[in-house]
Amino acid sequence: MLQLRPYQHASIEGLRQHMRNGGRAPILMAPTGAGKTVLAVALMQGVAEKMARAAFVVDRVSLVDQTSATFDQYGIPHGVMQGSHWRCRPYERIQICSVQTLARRGFPEGLELLIVDECHTVFKAVTDFIKNNPTVRVIGLSATPFTKGLASIYDGLVNVVTQEQLIEEGFLCPIKAYAAVSPDMKGAAVKFDGEWAEADLNIRCGQIVGDIVTEWVDKTTKHFGGPVKTICFSASVAHGEEICAQFSRAGYRFAQISYKDSDDDQRRALIDEFRKPDSDIIGLVSCEALAKGFDVPDILCGIGARPYRKSLSSHIQQVGRVMRPFPGKTFALWLDHAGNIIRFRDDTEDIASNGLSELDDGKAPDSKTRKEPQDEDIEQHKCGDCSYIMPKSANTCPMCGWERPRRKSMVETVAGEMVEVNGKATTVKHAWQQDKESVWRQICFYALGKYDNDIEKAERFAKANYRQIYDAWPRHAMRNIEPQATSLEVAKWLKSRQIAYIKAIRKSA
Repeated sequence: MLQLRPYQHASIEGLRQHMRNGGRAPILMAPTGAGKTVLAVALMQGVAEKMARAAFVVDRVSLVDQTSATFDQYGIPHGVMQGSHWRCRPYERIQICSVQTLARRGFPEGLELLIVDECHTVFKAVTDFIKNNPTVRVIGLSATPFTKGLASIYDGLVNVVTQEQLIEEGFLCPIKAYAAVSPDMKGAAVKFDGEWAEADLNIRCGQIVGDIVTEWVDKTTKHFGGPVKTICFSASVAHGEEICAQFSRAGYRFAQISYKDSDDDQRRALIDEFRKPDSDIIGLVSCEALAKGFDVPDILCGIGARPYRKSLSSHIQQVGRVMRPFPGKTFALWLDHAGNIIRFRDDTEDIASNGLSELDDGKAPDSKTRKEPQDEDIEQHKCGDCSYIMPKSANTCPMCGWERPRRKSMVETVAGEMVEVNGKATTVKHAWQQDKESVWRQICFYALGKYDNDIEKAERFAKANYRQIYDAWPRHAMRNIEPQATSLEVAKWLKSRQIAYIKAIRKSA
């Protein structure tokens, strides 16, 4: 029997509200491991009850059987459109479809609902279908809807839960990350999409394969007492082959999944073997094939061995593969041999805490090139002894006890502009703070949502936060203003204050 978690109920209600408000094609953003396929099952159950037609689209063959198994688990009759799949049942009203097969054969007729998994990967066949069939309702699913142009395909974003919240509630496992040996990418050739060229990746990443094996043996022994089920993301297929060979020489069986696999049955058997609790395959290696949607919750260790310059979404998707909960699993180990943990840390923490408020919000998370971490950046983030990625506020490594050297000064000067608020001069540090009336209306909107329209509680919260920004009380009571939808900047600031407050309480306790 399907039992949804509270945030899953809220997600479905958010989608329905979007439709009631006149929308037709929203994206549901939820962290990796939040159970987006289960949400799709709940939606498909409604479709089945109405005897309607629907399709669930996946962008890679490895997800076809995984999704089909989930539908079977909850008794959803369905067929599969993918190559010569054994479950080809065109008479079924619900179909699980490979996007590549749809591009060749076309979409099933009479669809009322189309669910697009990993919708941040845009395919022309899907885009054309959405735009040419305005009566079909569409739902995109993604943990990372960062792709530029999604707002021209989908008409809104529903995002009701963050990764941070799911970790706090025990629905995801936290990560223990180490900044392991990574390749020097300075001066490496860059492709048209802004990522490093494969030829240079192969050379530079190939130089540290031995370190990957050594680090894995050391850290899995330290944390788990020996080898554990692992997923590794290589820089290329050739790099993955070398990683498998090195592990094999050390006595461990690692197998690779790649686009070169010509036998679907052999690939399926390999993945099925890896899923077994007592599998003789200790690790799976993949360049891209397993980065999205792949669900094996008893994976305890992840290895990131492909450096990215821009693709925050790829980094988040990869780390998310090891965060699914499993009985007895209290954390997941991440060995970063790509520099991505530090390279993307600020952006990753932002998304984990706040999610997104809208599509194409101007930040273009996958469009900007991240600066290569300098020595001082690396020292700031990792333990000087064991290379554990330490919390920013920590002065002592929780893994080995190493103490961070004291800085000469703990005082930080931040430039700001002096403005007058209610007759009193104060410093405004951010552009969004300039319009204080607008900020007050946005805080009120946020507070009313937080306290379910309890005006007294909401106003106390709103006034306290307004005073913290401007060192002054707002001019108008909440009852006398029109709340304004909260911008991403204001929402982030409010969220950061709540997190700081909770941390202060815990520290005090």
